[in-house]
Amino acid sequence: MLIGSELFPIPPIRGGAAELFIEKAASCLTRYRPLIVSPADPDLPRQECRDKVEYIRVPMSGGRAWLYRRYREYFPIYDRQVAKLIHQRQPVLVHVHNRPLLALSLNQRYAVRVPIILHLHNLYNSLGKRERPEPGTMIPVAGLVACSRFVLNAEKNRLGRGAAACSVIYNGVDVEAFRSRWDQAQQAREVRRQYQLSDEPTVLYVGKLRESKGVDLILAAMSRVWQLIPDAVLVLVGGTEFGRGRTQRVTTFYKELCQQIDRAAGRIVLTGFIPPVQMPQAYLLGDLFVGPSQIAEGLGMVFLEASASGLPIIATRMGGIPEVVKDGLNGVLLEEKDNPDELAQKMVMLLEDRQRSRKMGEQGRLWVRQNFAWPKIAQDLEMFYDQIIENSRLPELH
Repeated sequence: MLIGSELFPIPPIRGGAAELFIEKAASCLTRYRPLIVSPADPDLPRQECRDKVEYIRVPMSGGRAWLYRRYREYFPIYDRQVAKLIHQRQPVLVHVHNRPLLALSLNQRYAVRVPIILHLHNLYNSLGKRERPEPGTMIPVAGLVACSRFVLNAEKNRLGRGAAACSVIYNGVDVEAFRSRWDQAQQAREVRRQYQLSDEPTVLYVGKLRESKGVDLILAAMSRVWQLIPDAVLVLVGGTEFGRGRTQRVTTFYKELCQQIDRAAGRIVLTGFIPPVQMPQAYLLGDLFVGPSQIAEGLGMVFLEASASGLPIIATRMGGIPEVVKDGLNGVLLEEKDNPDELAQKMVMLLEDRQRSRKMGEQGRLWVRQNFAWPKIAQDLEMFYDQIIENSRLPELH
């Protein structure tokens, strides 16, 4: 049984990297029959089967969601429903994603006696303030999974202190859905035409429109790029938030961003939020991908998607990014995370050197196909499941 957070439904029609992982990894499991639990959504049925995956969605809208998020200790609505399903279905293991307090609650409050795995897609400090255990809290789980070595090293002695076994299982990518422009030249032309683009050199960013993602740094770098490549275009794909009714939320940063765009010396395209199912087409808009995150993140799926789409990448040397963006293989890493001059220089280099960009794109696509395709990720996950279940069968030592 794979348990998503109380925030977003699965499949991730409202966005969410952890939700995408759950959907895709579960669909590729071959030796386990997956049941996915997530919050309900008006555009999805409460219960259904898609191929071999069963979905159950728990009502968590309106006041129920507010009470749970603010006063979960007194109104453990989601925890209680998840525990009820576990006791009814008796799965061989429970795989909780990004919710250490839920894993703790299932173990201590609801006496769940099947092995529990806690899967961290973020660092402790990236979780919401009401989602973090108190410092020093032991989370007694059978296994801890982290989305990168960076996250595992950072959390194994904090959120992972109570774990009997640990493993790194990377995010994945659908290498058949995400294809390069040279493989889909006609489709690329059609997608670009939708945004009034032809063959202009195009820089692509995909993600939340936030300062922490380095979006303002990209704009500062583009002002230098336009001095050398006046017809270059910046395409920003994404909204300010995920979730129902939140993807076009107007934040203070977004207002300032729009003002900067109005004053920009070159062309900038804002696509808004694009649902995950349509994302493969979005990557056909770019000639290179830029993701200069300003914070240490676990591991962005966008870097895998960009590589699968044959795009060279420019990124920062932070968090789990260097584990999937290899300098000289599928992209280049910045020496300084917040230097617009360095970013602009690398952008111009890759936009002008088409041969080098194409080589990086081809190398990146081959690399992710070999290492990060969802069947490979699901296989790694099943091997960890096997280990956890085998460990749970061992006799206790007295």
